[in-house]
Amino acid sequence: MGKHIFLLLLSFLIFIVWTAETISEKKILYKKAKYFFPIFLLFSAFLASTLINSSNKFDSFTTPGGVGTLILSGILYLLVCNFGKRKNIAYSLLIAGGLLSLIQLTLFYLPLSYPLNIPSLNLSLTKNWTPAGNLLSQAAFLFALIPLGISLLCAEAKQKNLKAIPALLLNLLVLGGLGISLYLLNTSAKAVLLPRATAWTIAVEGLKNYRFALFGLGPGQFINAFTAFKGAGFNSSLFWNSRFAFSSNFYFQLLSEIGLIGLASFLLLFYITVKNGIKVFRQPRISPLGIGVYLSLIFLLILQFFIPINTLLFFLLFILLGASTEEELKAIDISVIGKLAFLLLIFPTAFWGILLYFGLKISQGNYYFIKALKSINNKDGVSAYNLLIKAIDKNPHLAKYRIVYSQVNFALANNLAGKKDVSEEDRQKISTLIQQSVREAKSAVALDPRNAENWENLAQLYQNLVNFAEGAENWTITTYLQAINQDPLNPQLRLKLGGFYYSQQNWKEAINLFTQAAFLKPDWANAHYNLANALKESGDFAEAKKEYEITLGLVKVDSSDYINVTKELEDVKKMIPSPTPSANTSNMETLSLPSPAPKPKISPSINLNEDNFSPDIQSNTP
Repeated sequence: MGKHIFLLLLSFLIFIVWTAETISEKKILYKKAKYFFPIFLLFSAFLASTLINSSNKFDSFTTPGGVGTLILSGILYLLVCNFGKRKNIAYSLLIAGGLLSLIQLTLFYLPLSYPLNIPSLNLSLTKNWTPAGNLLSQAAFLFALIPLGISLLCAEAKQKNLKAIPALLLNLLVLGGLGISLYLLNTSAKAVLLPRATAWTIAVEGLKNYRFALFGLGPGQFINAFTAFKGAGFNSSLFWNSRFAFSSNFYFQLLSEIGLIGLASFLLLFYITVKNGIKVFRQPRISPLGIGVYLSLIFLLILQFFIPINTLLFFLLFILLGASTEEELKAIDISVIGKLAFLLLIFPTAFWGILLYFGLKISQGNYYFIKALKSINNKDGVSAYNLLIKAIDKNPHLAKYRIVYSQVNFALANNLAGKKDVSEEDRQKISTLIQQSVREAKSAVALDPRNAENWENLAQLYQNLVNFAEGAENWTITTYLQAINQDPLNPQLRLKLGGFYYSQQNWKEAINLFTQAAFLKPDWANAHYNLANALKESGDFAEAKKEYEITLGLVKVDSSDYINVTKELEDVKKMIPSPTPSANTSNMETLSLPSPAPKPKISPSINLNEDNFSPDIQSNTP
């Protein structure tokens, strides 16, 4: 968000300078924006996707890589296209790359104690920290600058002046930063990307619904596409228990979030770029910088086949598009409107005013939210509570703010309930905190009903309120089923719902859910272990024995889990004798039974308003 605000302020200042010059000279100077049409098509696709399919339209406007990012990128393209000088742009980008590299080299080589905390900036620095957002994006940024840097060095060396020295130093810095970034990515900071096969499955599954095929699920909504369409094969991957907010590359992400129209618009941009680049390369007299700009641009477009894109790479792409424009300036005479020339300021100023107003509010919300997370890490619940109120006040449209605020409210209520002597005042505070917790959890669901995480958070909250509110058992089951509806191939959700049934001694439903979890991920020891215990409790000792045997084959032989399961298997075998199973080693895992139903910490229980607590659920399946 900081990058967006900086760019917005910078572009506004450039616009003010341009407007002042335009009014004083009584003419508008501009260049033909040769990429305007494909960029406009891409913006139209993002906007249509947001308005038609997004489950959280405000989030799709403001999320990095959403409509807001595209608007700012378009403004950046027009500014660079009309006011930027190619050599100045090249130096600016190389200086940015050099600063990123210098920070990385400093953090890597200097004997600093980590984490290096800078409280005034809310920063905690490690060797893997980068202002680029992540090391993968930084490496892509620096790699894309290499052709531009070499071409700048050649251009300066050709003129035989001392400017070749800073160009050489900047190139060396960029190469050094790239080398360190690649080293860290292969050692301590390996990038975790969605498997390409799963990303392809998600993209193709979305094509089966014509609305999603044309417009996708909406900018910033990839996590919802992931949970809905990921495929059963994902459960066999190393990251089966993770949820991914980004695809494995930008093109697959475009197809999932913006649909075929968005992908076609971007491919058109790619085609026009390559076509223009070929024309430039065929020119008899071509400047080295012209070659460098197009090579960097094509490098960046190709890199996006292999990695997801972030805000920094988005901005770099549009800066390079603007820098590739070589047309002469054209002029429109506005002297005829005389003193009314100031009217040129009205619409653009209003436009930037709106962007600045919402941008600053969103930025403030993000600032308070980050501070709240730090307070939570420092176990300062009261500070986190107050900061989250400020964050939600500045930006009430983000579900993640509501989820964290919900959890903080419940944690504070739980702490109060754990006091030795609970006063009547404490009871009132507990009741208020719990009601706020449920309200915020329900608000998160309302803001993004396709997000399985929002439903899961609400379900876990209801589960913790089983002894506080009448009907919480049914609400727990209903909301878990909604979470499963949004993330149908997630074995963890089934294990959690099965665990709730287990705590209620509903063995039949528990067995059903644990069986589904084990089917979705056959090599998950905890699913088989819970199923074995549910079968044993139900009296089906023969099937319980089979599940204990499977569990033994999935846990490490020299672990405490193996010893415990062996003992439980022996207990079952006394009821139904059977041959001793053989054991195989597998991944290390700690087995756990479902948590029992929470016991009330205060007596008598607090009466809660049922109307405010029922989930009011409506299905919203992708």
